[in-house]
Amino acid sequence: MLENPRPSYIQLESQKLSETIPAIDNNRRILASDPAKAALASGKAHKIKRCILHAAPIAVTIWILVYNGRGVYWRDEGFDYQNPILQALQYLVKVHELLMGASLAEIALHRIHYDLCASDGLPLGLVTAAYQVSSITYLITPEFYEAWYLPLGIRALLSRLSLLTLLVVVYFLTAVLGPSSAVAMIPRLDWWDHNNPYPEGAERAFMRYKPLDLWPTSITKELIPPGCADMKSPDAEYCPYSGYEMVSDWIGAHQNQGQGPNLTIPNHGSVTRHLGSIYQGQKSEGWTISSTIGYKEAWDIGAFWQPIAHLSRPRIAPVFLDATQIKKPVVQVECAAQYSWDPQNIDLPHAFLQDPNVPWKVASSNFKSQPNFQNLFQNTTNTTQQHQGQVPTAFAWLNTSTIPNGPSLAALFAINTPNTSVALIPCSITAHWTPSSPYLDPTSDLVIQESTPNPLEHPSQWTPIPTISPAWAETMNPPLTDARGRKSEYIPHMMERYNNDSSSPVVFAEPGYGQESIPWRVSMALGLYLTEALARVQSSFWNGTVLCHVDDAHGGGEEEEESVYILGNLNARDPRWWPVGMRFSEYARREGWAEVGFQVRRYGYGWGFRGLPVKLAAGVLVLQALMGVVHVGVVVFGGWRVKAWGTMGEMLVLAVNSRPAGRLKGMGAGVRDERTWRAMVRIREMRERRVELVVDGGGLSDEMEVGVRLREGRRYL
Repeated sequence: MLENPRPSYIQLESQKLSETIPAIDNNRRILASDPAKAALASGKAHKIKRCILHAAPIAVTIWILVYNGRGVYWRDEGFDYQNPILQALQYLVKVHELLMGASLAEIALHRIHYDLCASDGLPLGLVTAAYQVSSITYLITPEFYEAWYLPLGIRALLSRLSLLTLLVVVYFLTAVLGPSSAVAMIPRLDWWDHNNPYPEGAERAFMRYKPLDLWPTSITKELIPPGCADMKSPDAEYCPYSGYEMVSDWIGAHQNQGQGPNLTIPNHGSVTRHLGSIYQGQKSEGWTISSTIGYKEAWDIGAFWQPIAHLSRPRIAPVFLDATQIKKPVVQVECAAQYSWDPQNIDLPHAFLQDPNVPWKVASSNFKSQPNFQNLFQNTTNTTQQHQGQVPTAFAWLNTSTIPNGPSLAALFAINTPNTSVALIPCSITAHWTPSSPYLDPTSDLVIQESTPNPLEHPSQWTPIPTISPAWAETMNPPLTDARGRKSEYIPHMMERYNNDSSSPVVFAEPGYGQESIPWRVSMALGLYLTEALARVQSSFWNGTVLCHVDDAHGGGEEEEESVYILGNLNARDPRWWPVGMRFSEYARREGWAEVGFQVRRYGYGWGFRGLPVKLAAGVLVLQALMGVVHVGVVVFGGWRVKAWGTMGEMLVLAVNSRPAGRLKGMGAGVRDERTWRAMVRIREMRERRVELVVDGGGLSDEMEVGVRLREGRRYL
C-alpha cells in the first residue's frame, strides 16, 4: 500500500524531457488535475462580462440601421481613394459577421447548457449543436432531425420545440449574416435626395396659373395663343403648328423604313425631349399611340438646372407642392382605308378605342363642301373607280361632339394610292393626360427623361380630354406653298412626304410595305403632330415661371430677403407687379398659382432602405440584434448560468471523464442506428463532487448512479 496513493502532481526528471522540451526548468511541475471550480454562477458581474460579446455587433447594427433609415449621402462618385475605402469596408463587414456569429453561438450555447443541467436534459444529437453553427449542413444530419422525435408532456414538448426553433433560426441567420451585413453596410451608388443645394438660401418657383389649368380637359379656340390663328407669329414655339417641321422632316427621312418613331424635339432652355409613337397589331389596322413631355415642364427643368450646376452630377425633377401629379399628353389615333363609302355618313373606325359594335358616324355635310371633297360626294353611289387619279391629298377635321361617348376629335383624308384608286381614310382620335415623372440628368445629356415613358403602363390613371375643338385644331393646318409652287396645307403636305415618286405629288405609298399600310402611316403622322400640339397648349397662358429666391444668410430659417426672377432668364430681376408691402410668395399663394418644387438629387454613394435586398438584409440584422438584447436580459436578470464547457474541447473532456453508457456500446467506430441520437443526456453531479455526462441513467443496471443536479456556487472536480 502506497503512503500517498493520490498525488497532486508528478515530479518529472528534466533530462528525460530534454529531447522534446529542451527549455524546461528542472524544478517545473506539471499538475495532474485541475482544482475544484464552480460550474454555475449567478453573480451579475460575471454575467455582464459575458454579455459584452453581444454589445459590439449590436452597436454596429444600430449604426447601420440609423444611416440607412436617415438616407445618409456619403460621397460623390469618383472621390479620392474611392476603391481602397470601399475595399476596406469589406474587412469591416467580415468583422461584423464574425461578431454576430459569435453572439448567436453564445445564445445557442446558453440554451443547450441550460437544458443539459436542468432536469429534462436534451437529446444526444443536440449536445454539440452550438459548437458548429457555421455549418448549416448539420440541420440535415441524424443528430438534428432525430431530435424532432418529440417527448410526451406539454412542458417537455414546448421546451423541445422552442430549442429546435432557436437552433434553426441561429443556423440560418449565421448563413446569411455576411451578405446581409455587406448589403446594408457598404454604401450604394445611386441617386440621393439633396435637400438644400443652395447654401445661401432656398428656391421657390411659381407658375403664373393654377395647377389644373396646365392640363385642360377641353381644348377650345380660346386656348389659341395670340398670333397663331392668323400666322402672325410663324416662328413662335408656343403655337400648335410649331412641331410641324420636325414631324414632317422625320417622315421624309424615314419613309422607307416603316418603323415606329422616336423623335428628339429641341425645347426652350437648351434641353430636348422625346416624342414617340408605338403601335400594336398589324400596320393595316392603323392604330397608334403617341406621347411626349409637356413643353412647359421641359422649359422649366431646362432653365432650373443651371443654378445647381456646381453639383458633381445633379438630377432634377419638378414636383407640385400641392401633390398635383404632373401629366403629359397621350393621343390615340385609329385610321381605316375605305374604297367605297356612304355619301351621307362616314363611319369612324374604333376597334381599339371603343366598343366596335356601337357605331360612330359623322354626317358628310361637315366637310363635303370643301373643294377637295366635293367631287367625292356628288353622286348617290361612290366608288374609287369614278375618281381615279383626280384627287390630290385632301384633309378635314371632323366635329364629333354629337357622338355619345365618342372620340375627342376626328379627321378625314382622301389620298391617291399606287393603283390609282382613291382611299378615303377616316381617323378617330382620343386624347388623354397621363401621369408623368420627368427628370433631367444634365451631366449625362440634356434630354428630359421619364421614369415611366410607356404611356400604356397606367391607362387607369388617364384623364380624358372629351373635346378638342376643330377650330383649335385648324391652327395646326395653315396654308403653305410647296417647293413646286403648289398651294397646299400643312397636314396634307406632311402626308405627301411619304411619296416615293418625286414626279408625282399625289401618290401615297411606302416602298416595301404597300398600300395596306397606309392607315398606319396616316395614324402615326397625325398622332405625332397632334401630340406635339397638345404638349404646347400650356404655353397659351401668360408666359413665364417665376423663380423666388429666399435668402437665409444667418441660417436661422428667417427670410431675410426675397429676390424674384423670370425662370429662363436668371440674370435679370422680374419687374414688380405685385402689391407693395407684400412678399411675392404671399401674393402668388393668394392668387392660387401653382407652386413647384424641384426635387434635386445627386449621384454618388449613400445608405438607404431602397429595394428588397436592403430591406431583407436589415431584417436579418434586426433579428440578430433583438435576439442578442433578449439574451442579455435573460442572462443578467435571470438565475444561474453555466460557466464551464464553453468550447467543444471542454465538452470532450467532460465526456471522456464520464463513465461509459451501456446503450452506446459498439458505437466507437460510428453510429449506424440513427435512433441512438434520441437518447437523453444530462450533466449531473456524481460521487465525490465529480461531474459527468449521464446518458439515460447510464443504462448499465438499476443500481447505476444517475447523479443529482448541479448546484449554484458548488465547486466540482
